[in-house]
Amino acid sequence: MEPWVAVAQSSRLVNDVLSQIGEPLPGSNFEWVNAHYPFERSSDWCREFLAAALEHMQLWADHVAPLRFHEEAEVIHTFRPVQTLSRAAIEAASQAVWVMDGGTASECARRHVCLVLDDLDQQRKAAQSEERKNHLKAARQLLLERLQSDISEKDIGQFPGYMNIVKEAAATVAAKGTVDADLAHPEVVERLWRASAGSAHGKRWPSLELQFVNPEEEISPGQFATDRIPDPAAITHILNLAGSILSYGVLRFADYSGYTPQLGKILATAGENLGAIIPRRADA
Repeated sequence: MEPWVAVAQSSRLVNDVLSQIGEPLPGSNFEWVNAHYPFERSSDWCREFLAAALEHMQLWADHVAPLRFHEEAEVIHTFRPVQTLSRAAIEAASQAVWVMDGGTASECARRHVCLVLDDLDQQRKAAQSEERKNHLKAARQLLLERLQSDISEKDIGQFPGYMNIVKEAAATVAAKGTVDADLAHPEVVERLWRASAGSAHGKRWPSLELQFVNPEEEISPGQFATDRIPDPAAITHILNLAGSILSYGVLRFADYSGYTPQLGKILATAGENLGAIIPRRADA
Protein backbone atom coordinates (compact mmCIF):
# COMPACT_ATOMS: atom_id res chain seq x y z
CA MET A 1 0.00 0.00 0.00
CA GLU A 2 2.98 2.33 0.29
CA PRO A 3 2.79 3.43 -3.40
CA TRP A 4 -0.92 4.17 -2.95
CA VAL A 5 -0.30 6.31 0.11
CA ALA A 6 2.58 8.06 -1.69
CA VAL A 7 0.24 9.14 -4.50
CA ALA A 8 -2.33 10.26 -1.93
CA GLN A 9 0.12 12.45 -0.04
CA SER A 10 1.63 13.75 -3.28
CA SER A 11 -1.85 14.87 -4.35
CA ARG A 12 -2.24 16.79 -1.11
CA LEU A 13 1.18 18.35 -1.59
CA VAL A 14 0.61 19.56 -5.15
CA ASN A 15 -2.85 20.80 -4.20
CA ASP A 16 -1.13 23.10 -1.71
CA VAL A 17 1.40 24.10 -4.37
CA LEU A 18 -1.38 25.02 -6.81
CA SER A 19 -3.11 27.11 -4.15
CA GLN A 20 0.08 29.17 -3.75
CA ILE A 21 0.35 30.00 -7.46
CA GLY A 22 -1.30 33.35 -8.10
CA GLU A 23 -2.00 35.27 -11.28
CA PRO A 24 0.47 34.84 -14.16
CA LEU A 25 3.39 37.19 -13.63
CA PRO A 26 4.50 39.78 -16.21
CA GLY A 27 6.64 38.16 -18.89
CA SER A 28 5.46 34.65 -18.04
CA ASN A 29 4.50 32.12 -20.69
CA PHE A 30 0.86 32.38 -19.71
CA GLU A 31 0.91 36.14 -20.20
CA TRP A 32 1.85 35.51 -23.83
CA VAL A 33 -0.61 32.64 -24.30
CA ASN A 34 -3.48 34.56 -22.67
CA ALA A 35 -2.88 37.50 -24.99
CA HIS A 36 -3.93 35.38 -27.97
CA TYR A 37 -7.45 35.01 -26.57
CA PRO A 38 -7.95 37.15 -23.44
CA PHE A 39 -11.70 36.54 -23.32
CA GLU A 40 -11.16 32.99 -22.00
CA ARG A 41 -7.72 32.92 -20.45
CA SER A 42 -5.71 29.76 -20.94
CA SER A 43 -4.23 30.08 -17.45
CA ASP A 44 -7.71 29.98 -15.89
CA TRP A 45 -8.70 26.91 -17.85
CA CYS A 46 -5.47 25.04 -17.08
CA ARG A 47 -5.84 25.83 -13.40
CA GLU A 48 -9.38 24.46 -13.47
CA PHE A 49 -8.30 21.27 -15.25
CA LEU A 50 -5.70 20.68 -12.55
CA ALA A 51 -8.09 21.58 -9.74
CA ALA A 52 -10.60 19.07 -11.10
CA ALA A 53 -7.95 16.36 -11.17
CA LEU A 54 -6.99 17.20 -7.60
CA GLU A 55 -10.59 16.91 -6.41
CA HIS A 56 -10.66 13.32 -7.64
CA MET A 57 -7.28 12.40 -6.20
CA GLN A 58 -8.00 13.97 -2.84
CA LEU A 59 -11.11 11.82 -2.56
CA TRP A 60 -8.79 8.85 -3.06
CA ALA A 61 -6.39 10.29 -0.50
CA ASP A 62 -9.16 10.57 2.08
CA HIS A 63 -9.98 6.91 1.47
CA VAL A 64 -6.52 5.35 1.50
CA ALA A 65 -4.74 7.77 3.86
CA PRO A 66 -7.37 9.53 6.00
CA LEU A 67 -6.27 12.41 8.17
CA ARG A 68 -8.59 11.32 10.97
CA PHE A 69 -9.24 7.81 12.22
CA HIS A 70 -12.02 6.16 14.16
CA GLU A 71 -11.07 3.13 16.17
CA GLU A 72 -13.78 1.05 14.47
CA ALA A 73 -13.13 2.37 10.96
CA GLU A 74 -12.45 -0.21 8.28
CA VAL A 75 -11.07 0.67 4.84
CA ILE A 76 -12.09 -1.75 2.09
CA HIS A 77 -10.44 -1.55 -1.34
CA THR A 78 -12.47 -2.59 -4.37
CA PHE A 79 -11.10 -2.19 -7.87
CA ARG A 80 -13.60 0.11 -9.60
CA PRO A 81 -13.49 3.32 -7.50
CA VAL A 82 -9.73 3.81 -7.74
CA GLN A 83 -9.80 3.11 -11.48
CA THR A 84 -12.65 5.59 -11.95
CA LEU A 85 -11.11 8.36 -9.85
CA SER A 86 -7.68 7.90 -11.45
CA ARG A 87 -9.12 7.97 -14.94
CA ALA A 88 -11.01 11.19 -14.20
CA ALA A 89 -7.86 12.78 -12.77
CA ILE A 90 -5.77 11.65 -15.73
CA GLU A 91 -8.21 13.07 -18.29
CA ALA A 92 -8.52 16.40 -16.48
CA ALA A 93 -4.81 16.93 -15.84
CA SER A 94 -3.83 15.72 -19.33
CA GLN A 95 -5.75 18.60 -20.90
CA ALA A 96 -3.65 21.12 -18.98
CA VAL A 97 -0.42 19.29 -19.84
CA TRP A 98 -1.44 19.10 -23.51
CA VAL A 99 -2.15 22.83 -23.70
CA MET A 100 1.11 23.78 -21.97
CA ASP A 101 3.16 21.48 -24.21
CA GLY A 102 2.37 23.46 -27.33
CA GLY A 103 5.94 24.71 -27.71
CA THR A 104 4.96 28.24 -28.76
CA ALA A 105 2.44 30.72 -27.39
CA SER A 106 0.38 30.53 -30.58
CA GLU A 107 0.24 26.72 -30.53
CA CYS A 108 -0.65 26.66 -26.83
CA ALA A 109 -3.41 29.15 -27.59
CA ARG A 110 -4.66 27.08 -30.52
CA ARG A 111 -4.92 24.00 -28.31
CA HIS A 112 -6.65 26.03 -25.64
CA VAL A 113 -9.24 27.42 -28.06
CA CYS A 114 -9.79 23.92 -29.43
CA LEU A 115 -10.78 22.82 -25.92
CA VAL A 116 -12.97 25.89 -25.42
CA LEU A 117 -14.88 25.14 -28.62
CA ASP A 118 -15.40 21.53 -27.60
CA ASP A 119 -16.57 22.68 -24.17
CA LEU A 120 -19.16 24.94 -25.77
CA ASP A 121 -20.30 22.10 -28.03
CA GLN A 122 -20.76 19.76 -25.07
CA GLN A 123 -22.55 22.46 -23.07
CA ARG A 124 -24.91 23.13 -25.98
CA LYS A 125 -25.73 19.42 -26.35
CA ALA A 126 -26.56 19.27 -22.64
CA ALA A 127 -28.76 22.40 -22.74
CA GLN A 128 -32.48 21.74 -22.40
CA SER A 129 -34.10 24.85 -23.87
CA GLU A 130 -33.78 26.10 -27.42
CA GLU A 131 -33.05 29.56 -26.05
CA ARG A 132 -30.05 28.23 -24.14
CA LYS A 133 -28.86 26.18 -27.11
CA ASN A 134 -29.03 29.25 -29.35
CA HIS A 135 -27.17 31.33 -26.78
CA LEU A 136 -24.32 28.82 -26.68
CA LYS A 137 -24.28 28.53 -30.45
CA ALA A 138 -23.93 32.32 -30.64
CA ALA A 139 -21.13 32.26 -28.06
CA ARG A 140 -19.26 29.74 -30.19
CA GLN A 141 -19.70 31.87 -33.30
CA LEU A 142 -18.52 34.97 -31.42
CA LEU A 143 -15.32 33.18 -30.45
CA LEU A 144 -14.62 32.28 -34.07
CA GLU A 145 -15.35 35.83 -35.23
CA ARG A 146 -12.93 37.26 -32.68
CA LEU A 147 -10.20 34.98 -34.02
CA GLN A 148 -11.01 35.04 -37.74
CA SER A 149 -8.22 37.48 -38.60
CA ASP A 150 -5.66 35.15 -36.96
CA ILE A 151 -6.89 31.59 -37.44
CA SER A 152 -9.78 29.73 -39.06
CA GLU A 153 -12.01 27.12 -37.46
CA LYS A 154 -10.43 24.52 -39.73
CA ASP A 155 -6.93 25.43 -38.54
CA ILE A 156 -8.05 25.40 -34.90
CA GLY A 157 -9.00 21.78 -35.45
CA GLN A 158 -11.18 19.28 -33.64
CA PHE A 159 -10.80 18.07 -30.07
CA PRO A 160 -8.41 15.09 -30.42
CA GLY A 161 -10.31 12.92 -27.95
CA TYR A 162 -9.32 11.95 -24.44
CA MET A 163 -7.33 8.88 -25.38
CA ASN A 164 -5.05 10.84 -27.71
CA ILE A 165 -4.60 13.69 -25.23
CA VAL A 166 -3.80 11.25 -22.43
CA LYS A 167 -1.22 9.48 -24.61
CA GLU A 168 0.42 12.78 -25.54
CA ALA A 169 0.44 13.97 -21.93
CA ALA A 170 1.96 10.70 -20.71
CA ALA A 171 4.67 10.91 -23.37
CA THR A 172 5.42 14.50 -22.37
CA VAL A 173 5.73 13.57 -18.70
CA ALA A 174 7.95 10.60 -19.59
CA ALA A 175 10.25 12.86 -21.60
CA LYS A 176 10.32 15.81 -19.21
CA GLY A 177 9.04 14.50 -15.90
CA THR A 178 9.26 11.42 -13.72
CA VAL A 179 6.67 8.91 -14.96
CA ASP A 180 7.80 5.30 -15.40
CA ALA A 181 8.91 4.90 -19.03
CA ASP A 182 6.75 1.77 -19.40
CA LEU A 183 3.66 3.74 -18.39
CA ALA A 184 4.35 6.30 -21.12
CA HIS A 185 4.37 3.66 -23.87
CA PRO A 186 1.30 4.42 -26.03
CA GLU A 187 -0.01 0.85 -25.93
CA VAL A 188 0.41 0.63 -22.16
CA VAL A 189 -1.29 3.99 -21.64
CA GLU A 190 -4.16 3.00 -23.94
CA ARG A 191 -4.71 -0.23 -21.99
CA LEU A 192 -4.68 1.63 -18.68
CA TRP A 193 -7.13 4.21 -20.01
CA ARG A 194 -9.48 1.64 -21.55
CA ALA A 195 -9.40 -0.56 -18.45
CA SER A 196 -10.17 2.39 -16.19
CA ALA A 197 -12.97 3.56 -18.50
CA GLY A 198 -14.40 0.05 -18.63
CA SER A 199 -14.25 -0.14 -14.86
CA ALA A 200 -16.20 3.11 -14.55
CA HIS A 201 -18.81 1.92 -17.06
CA GLY A 202 -19.35 -1.43 -15.36
CA LYS A 203 -17.81 -3.47 -18.17
CA ARG A 204 -17.12 -7.10 -17.33
CA TRP A 205 -13.66 -7.53 -18.81
CA PRO A 206 -11.85 -5.19 -16.36
CA SER A 207 -13.39 -7.13 -13.47
CA LEU A 208 -11.65 -10.23 -14.84
CA GLU A 209 -8.33 -8.70 -15.90
CA LEU A 210 -7.80 -6.28 -13.01
CA GLN A 211 -8.56 -8.81 -10.31
CA PHE A 212 -7.44 -12.24 -9.20
CA VAL A 213 -10.34 -14.56 -10.02
CA ASN A 214 -10.49 -17.77 -8.00
CA PRO A 215 -13.04 -20.45 -8.95
CA GLU A 216 -15.00 -21.94 -6.06
CA GLU A 217 -18.13 -24.09 -5.98
CA GLU A 218 -19.44 -25.48 -9.27
CA ILE A 219 -23.00 -24.18 -9.49
CA SER A 220 -23.86 -25.87 -12.81
CA PRO A 221 -21.88 -27.94 -15.32
CA GLY A 222 -18.88 -25.83 -16.29
CA GLN A 223 -20.10 -22.82 -14.30
CA PHE A 224 -18.36 -21.87 -11.09
CA ALA A 225 -18.92 -19.32 -8.39
CA THR A 226 -15.84 -17.13 -8.06
CA ASP A 227 -14.05 -15.11 -5.46
CA ARG A 228 -12.44 -11.93 -6.81
CA ILE A 229 -9.71 -9.89 -5.20
CA PRO A 230 -8.36 -6.61 -6.69
CA ASP A 231 -4.88 -6.95 -8.20
CA PRO A 232 -2.70 -4.48 -6.24
CA ALA A 233 -0.42 -4.02 -9.27
CA ALA A 234 -3.35 -2.82 -11.41
CA ILE A 235 -4.23 -0.26 -8.76
CA THR A 236 -0.61 0.87 -8.49
CA HIS A 237 -0.20 1.30 -12.26
CA ILE A 238 -3.23 3.55 -12.75
CA LEU A 239 -2.40 5.57 -9.62
CA ASN A 240 1.19 6.09 -10.76
CA LEU A 241 0.02 7.40 -14.13
CA ALA A 242 -2.50 9.74 -12.50
CA GLY A 243 -0.04 10.98 -9.89
CA SER A 244 2.75 11.56 -12.38
CA ILE A 245 0.65 13.52 -14.89
CA LEU A 246 -0.94 15.58 -12.14
CA SER A 247 2.31 16.43 -10.36
CA TYR A 248 4.00 17.36 -13.63
CA GLY A 249 0.99 19.45 -14.64
CA VAL A 250 1.01 21.49 -11.44
CA LEU A 251 4.77 22.12 -11.60
CA ARG A 252 4.50 23.05 -15.27
CA PHE A 253 1.65 25.40 -14.38
CA ALA A 254 3.88 27.10 -11.81
CA ASP A 255 6.59 27.48 -14.45
CA TYR A 256 4.18 28.82 -17.08
CA SER A 257 2.81 31.29 -14.54
CA GLY A 258 6.30 32.66 -13.90
CA TYR A 259 6.80 31.22 -10.40
CA THR A 260 9.91 29.11 -11.02
CA PRO A 261 12.16 31.35 -8.85
CA GLN A 262 9.76 30.94 -5.92
CA LEU A 263 9.10 27.24 -6.48
CA GLY A 264 11.62 26.00 -3.92
CA LYS A 265 10.00 28.04 -1.17
CA ILE A 266 6.51 27.07 -2.35
CA LEU A 267 7.38 23.37 -2.22
CA ALA A 268 8.97 23.75 1.21
CA THR A 269 5.87 25.48 2.56
CA ALA A 270 3.62 22.79 1.07
CA GLY A 271 5.80 20.10 2.63
CA GLU A 272 5.62 21.75 6.04
CA ASN A 273 1.85 22.12 5.78
CA LEU A 274 1.45 18.46 4.81
CA GLY A 275 3.72 17.31 7.61
CA ALA A 276 1.62 19.23 10.11
CA ILE A 277 -1.62 17.43 9.22
CA ILE A 278 -0.43 13.85 8.66
CA PRO A 279 -1.47 11.77 11.69
CA ARG A 280 1.32 10.04 13.60
CA ARG A 281 1.21 6.67 15.28
CA ALA A 282 1.29 6.86 19.05
CA ASP A 283 4.15 4.34 19.17
CA ALA A 284 6.17 5.97 16.37
